[in-house]
Amino acid sequence: MDLDGRVALVTGGGTGLGRATSLALAGAGASVAVNYSRSRPEAERVARQISDRGGTALAVRADITDDSAVSSMVESVEEELGPVSILVNNAGTTSYVPFPDLGAVTAEEWRRIMDVNVTGAFLCSRAVAPGMQSRGAGKIINVASNSAFTSAGSSIPYVVSKAALVSLTRCLARALAPTVQVNAVAPGWMLTEWIDRHVPPDRARELRSGAVPVIPAEDVVRSLTGLLANDSITGEVAVVDRGEMLG
Repeated sequence: MDLDGRVALVTGGGTGLGRATSLALAGAGASVAVNYSRSRPEAERVARQISDRGGTALAVRADITDDSAVSSMVESVEEELGPVSILVNNAGTTSYVPFPDLGAVTAEEWRRIMDVNVTGAFLCSRAVAPGMQSRGAGKIINVASNSAFTSAGSSIPYVVSKAALVSLTRCLARALAPTVQVNAVAPGWMLTEWIDRHVPPDRARELRSGAVPVIPAEDVVRSLTGLLANDSITGEVAVVDRGEMLG
């Protein structure tokens, strides 16, 4: 895939799948804006890695749940790097709450997870869509989860948010067709920083033991870049989970 002359914005681009995506897009020739909210050192490290390899990158801070911050981020990226032609809505969050414990899901946690995982993706997409449409081309990839289809995962609000993101993907694909293609990838469990940040130690040990299918981030990136390379696919979700969704 040749992305020379393209500008990509990757939310949550400094860690985990976001880091792998940022490096892959830069390796294909894109200039990459590595968005972060709290992970500044990690985002700046990824930007330096890209620069050290001869690419162009920028670490840019924005709370993606803040509409004005998102608009300012896109303006800043386009001033520094050029028009955004690829958006990867990778930023996400969760809390680990057993499904039967409904009382442990606070209203605050519900809103926070929905805001980051769904509203943030919408705000970022809305910010870049007019420019993509005016230029007659653009790609948006949302990072969902196979939990959107299995109804199992770290918590109910997380699963619901990822199902909503799948629906948002299809709605945006309809709204922005035919000039902008909007698709999603839906990975299973990946051994990234996410595990240590959001998963209880006993569950993390189970994942690392191989008892549950674990997906290399690189496999997800390959699916993501495959969607970017195809101008005829929109509104689709690529599930990358080694068949876990099939039960």
